[in-house]
Amino acid sequence: MIARYRRKGLKRIKAIKRISGRCVALVSLALLVVLAGLWLAFERWVETAPDPLTTWEYSPVVRDRHGQPLSLFLSADGYWRQQTRLSDVDPTYLAMLLAYEDKRFYSHHGVDWLALVRATGQALWHRDIVSGGSTLTMQVVRLLQREPTQTMKAKLAQIRAALALERRLDKKAILELYLNLAPMGGNLEGVATASRGYFGKGPGFLSAAEAALLVAIPQSPVARQPHRHPEQARAARERVLERSLSDGLLSAEVVEEAKAEPIPQRLVPMPHLSWHLAQALVAEARHSAARSLVIDTTLDAGLQRRLELALRRWLGQQVADVGVAMMVVDYHTGEVRARIGAPDPFDEQHVGFVDMAAAKRSPGSTLKPLIYALGFDEGLIHPETLINDAPQDFDGWSPSNFDGRFRGPVSVRRALQESLNLPAVAVLDAISPARLLGSMRRSGAQPMLPGGHAAGLAIGLGGLGVTLQDMAMVYAMIANDGQVVPLTVLPDSDAVPQRVISARASWYLADILRQTPRGGLGASDKVAFKTGTSYGYRDAWAIGFDGQHVIAVLVGRPDNGSMPGALGAYSAAPLLFAGFDIVGVVPPRRTPPKDALIASSGDLPKALRTFAAGTGGEMTPPIRILAPRDGAEVFGVADSSMPLFVHLQGGTPPFRWLINNRPMDADPLRREAAFDTMGGGFHRITVLDAAGHSANATVRLMP
Repeated sequence: MIARYRRKGLKRIKAIKRISGRCVALVSLALLVVLAGLWLAFERWVETAPDPLTTWEYSPVVRDRHGQPLSLFLSADGYWRQQTRLSDVDPTYLAMLLAYEDKRFYSHHGVDWLALVRATGQALWHRDIVSGGSTLTMQVVRLLQREPTQTMKAKLAQIRAALALERRLDKKAILELYLNLAPMGGNLEGVATASRGYFGKGPGFLSAAEAALLVAIPQSPVARQPHRHPEQARAARERVLERSLSDGLLSAEVVEEAKAEPIPQRLVPMPHLSWHLAQALVAEARHSAARSLVIDTTLDAGLQRRLELALRRWLGQQVADVGVAMMVVDYHTGEVRARIGAPDPFDEQHVGFVDMAAAKRSPGSTLKPLIYALGFDEGLIHPETLINDAPQDFDGWSPSNFDGRFRGPVSVRRALQESLNLPAVAVLDAISPARLLGSMRRSGAQPMLPGGHAAGLAIGLGGLGVTLQDMAMVYAMIANDGQVVPLTVLPDSDAVPQRVISARASWYLADILRQTPRGGLGASDKVAFKTGTSYGYRDAWAIGFDGQHVIAVLVGRPDNGSMPGALGAYSAAPLLFAGFDIVGVVPPRRTPPKDALIASSGDLPKALRTFAAGTGGEMTPPIRILAPRDGAEVFGVADSSMPLFVHLQGGTPPFRWLINNRPMDADPLRREAAFDTMGGGFHRITVLDAAGHSANATVRLMP
């Protein structure tokens, strides 16, 4: 009986166990289902978090050839916020930041639950916030969303976005976002702009005191602005330093030295080197709508800074409304090394906001070298050719020299060195103003004629409008053996070389201009230069080149008013040679080309001994082709849109023109003609007049 009851009891126990086991299994399964559901809901909650990575913009920055900032501009929303990479920032700052703000940054997934629980417990116990539980990721979310997080709902939204952000970006990208967006007081955001604003330097080399201050400011950016609240900033900096000491990041000696370092008392202006150029580049690129607007240029920030400082010092000694502009160009590559539209764009006294480098101004006598170069190439003159500096009438226009005196017969060399007007106009009359204008355009310049009129002889003395860059391109072409040098401020610019004048003409000019009297200025016989003064003393120019660089200087009033007594030789030339002192003079190449003719005036071929209608006392033929002369090589004409200009002297109209014995269409009453190019090589030009006289010239057209 007892055994039977025992067996029944065992059966009941087993049944109960079976039922209990099933219940436990069911409960466990249900719990797993609930947990899985909660996990899936949590995952869904995180995955569907709004993307915060669409709400910020960086400050446009224009950088030099080495990646250093030239000019920084406000972002579209009005902040100084320079994009910074992790590798750009001092490692000490990064270590101090992570130790102070988020020790477990590299181990958590956006939220440090341990720190969050600790901070919540401390807040409940003390009924006040004792420590923060926000990770750097959570702070990045807050900075991106720019919304307060005091309420529980807002805090949960921040946690959700932080978890989502960690799934979309790696730790490096998140840390870089903090470095770029951390509030640093006022409209400064990010470690790079704060470092420039408070210390005047980039964030790559920070002292311990500077790093600690940049760690401390974002916790209370308004109250800890060092130039406004120095004591609060100092106290916050010391707390960061003490934490770094206790964490073993800094030694006691370094901390003591850092505490003694003064707090910045003022904001340092953001970089604004080559501001006019930088502003134009940024305006051109704004349409791209890129968050990061970083424009790299060929300029050199260190050189630009030294030149701007030198011009500012000079400008401070001048009258209020005078301006100055300068360009430095490497004529071997066409890369612009420095460009100054005004030394200080924010100098209201000297109207610094006007970009003088882009202003159309009269070039004065600075075009004379190109006139003579074309005369060299067309076989009209040689540096030792005698040319008459005497009064002459050019269809009712009788120009005179600057000093009102005439020298009589002088060499072309002396005429150019002394910048005599009559010889230059006489040569221009022979080659034609259109030829000069065309050569300028082939060099890359964009001259502007007053009123849109046709080019006349007055352009040789400055009767047209050019920019500083136009003249820099013309002189870069001359310095570069006569080949075009397209100027560029952007790297990786491809250009096809084109020839405007011969290497021979280029060498002649350099040899002449290096020996121009300079009144004790600059390195003797190493810099070829030319000065110019426009009509009414409105513009003073000086342009020169050595073995590598062209420097162009323009002094003038921004309103194009007169500057009585201001001459290129006295106003602009000293700045030109000061520029070469800063850049460093590169010795020029002195070896003449093989086809250069080195001879005195008496040893020249008969046709080159004298120039002009006067032929050294010999009888003038009834008709002759004055330009191009027989045997001349004419550059920049073959296979281009540039016409061949021919200038006739003497004869009785009407005239008939032939090229290679083929009649050409030209005005029979004019002694000038322009013919479309017929390809490179040798071509014979023939002209016949009404009296039966003829003249011939065989020329070689060069590309």
